[in-house]
Amino acid sequence: MAQSIHAVLTRALGFLEALLTPPRGRHSAAALRRRRSTRVRRYAPLPAPPAARAPRPALTPPPRAPLPADDVALVRGYYRAFEDERDRVEADAQARLHRWTSSAPTGDLLAPDPDDLADLRRVTRQWLAQQRRQAVAA
Repeated sequence: MAQSIHAVLTRALGFLEALLTPPRGRHSAAALRRRRSTRVRRYAPLPAPPAARAPRPALTPPPRAPLPADDVALVRGYYRAFEDERDRVEADAQARLHRWTSSAPTGDLLAPDPDDLADLRRVTRQWLAQQRRQAVAA
C-alpha cells in the first residue's frame, strides 16, 4: 500500500512541478523568439531595372575569319529546307484561316430560324383548337 501511495504522490508532484516551471522545448514561447540562422539572407537586393541593363546588340558581329565555301554550301541546304518547311506550314495556316473566315455565317446567330417559328405557330394553333374541341365536348 505504501508503494502505491508513493507512486501516486510522485506522479502528482511531477505534474504540479511541470505546471509551475517555465516552458521548455520546441513549442515554448522562448523557442519562437530564437534568432534566425545567419545563413539565411533576410533581404535580397532588388534586381536592376530594365533600363539599367545593357542593351543587346541589334545584329551579330561579322565572323572574324572568312568561312570556307564548302562548309557554307553544306549548311545552306539544311537552312533552305528549314525555310521551305516554315513557308509551307505558314501557307497552310493562312489557307486554313481563310477557309474558316470565308464561310462564317452572317446575321444574328442567336435569332431563331423563321421556318421554326412558322412550325411553332402552326403546332400551337392545332393544340389550342384541340383544347377548345375537348372543352365543348365535355
